[in-house]
Amino acid sequence: MKTIAQSLAELASSIRYGALPAEVVAETKRRLLDAVGCALAGHDSGPARAIRHLISDLGGRAESTVFGERARTSCEKATLANSTMLRYLDYMDSHAGPDPCHPCFNIPACLAVAERAGASGRALIEAIVTGYEIHIRFQESAGDPDIGSRGWFSGTHLQFSVPLAAGKLLGLDPERLTHAVAIAATHSNSLNALSRGSIPSSKSIADGMIAANAVVAALLAERGITGPQDIMESRGGFIRAVAGKVDGDRLLAPVQTYRIMEVNTKYFNTIRMAQTAVAGALRLVQEHGLKWTDLASVTVYLPTREHASHEGIWNDPSRLRPQNRDSANHSIAFSLAAGLVDGELGPEQYREEKLRDPDVLSLVDKISLQADPALDAHWPKAAVTRVALRARGGKSYEATTLYPPGHHRNPLTDEQLNEKFRRLAKAVLSAARAQRVIETVARLDELSSAAELTRQLRPH
Repeated sequence: MKTIAQSLAELASSIRYGALPAEVVAETKRRLLDAVGCALAGHDSGPARAIRHLISDLGGRAESTVFGERARTSCEKATLANSTMLRYLDYMDSHAGPDPCHPCFNIPACLAVAERAGASGRALIEAIVTGYEIHIRFQESAGDPDIGSRGWFSGTHLQFSVPLAAGKLLGLDPERLTHAVAIAATHSNSLNALSRGSIPSSKSIADGMIAANAVVAALLAERGITGPQDIMESRGGFIRAVAGKVDGDRLLAPVQTYRIMEVNTKYFNTIRMAQTAVAGALRLVQEHGLKWTDLASVTVYLPTREHASHEGIWNDPSRLRPQNRDSANHSIAFSLAAGLVDGELGPEQYREEKLRDPDVLSLVDKISLQADPALDAHWPKAAVTRVALRARGGKSYEATTLYPPGHHRNPLTDEQLNEKFRRLAKAVLSAARAQRVIETVARLDELSSAAELTRQLRPH
């Protein structure tokens, strides 16, 4: 009888570029462009600089591109460096569910291994689709009720998706893919302590460390190293030790529709629950000609489970008076206040001086979060919120938002996505180079080598 890991390897092997619908290929290019843009914008962050200094000290075969750098490094170190850049702004894509899921963290690993392997653009597309498919299936299938509530970091699921995606780029057969998964899953489970309270800078490297370890696992499997093939169902395996339970039928069901089509782009630079809150509040002030100074109070209503799960976190002083960018970005109150004061919510609203802005902090003090059972029917497929603004004169305005701009049911246009990329990439690339990257991604399926794209991400 096949183990779950063996069935996962066969499922991953069944995903082939030639069978992908045109819309899936197009969306994969969009996911890639968005991830690269978010990473370029995080290039000069403290964690990214620290990682680059470290990998320079450690050395490594010059085979894979570190975004924004002339020197190349080994594929697992490039995965770590580029994933750290991608995580820093927390502006990356997401998939709706009870536990956070950011499947874009499969992309740095896929790019790094594709460059090492000399893989084509089509092979890269196939690998990214595979990574997204497996990652999201674990989000939907694993946990009691999810791994986050059990104390595990949501990026832990990369230990399954990355070795399968990277392994395919390395040409591994299902047997060796099984061992790649088994090796990675034995050694990559990550604790959720880094998401609690005042968020440490090490959170920026969390997804990258899991993904880099998974790349190493695939390289080890390529060389014949074996892992426990019953890594999922054994007494010491993932189900009993980490997840609590896994819906095997859902996890291993044949691919009918591709989950990459359900992924959401962040239009605002904040967490998913704040996406809808900010969208609703900005819509109200624009429709009714309000200014933030007109507001006496702001109430954000949340689904009951989301409110109960995070109430202690969201009301913590670390979120109401955040001392660092990550804590501010993960604060509904701060993000909403900054968005209302400035009329927009991008990376600029989390600058260090903004954390002490008296206007923003005065509005934070007028914001409260409450549970609303009426919203539960939409959760978790939609990160729904209801925002109530009460003006100083006593008049109230309300808006319920299911699908903010960027949600897959309210997607950004290609030009909006391209503009987001240009805005983020200018931290590293000239306007002309950024446009070339956009054009190269658009013809990714025509590239004989994915290195034609990664070369565009190095300075000349």
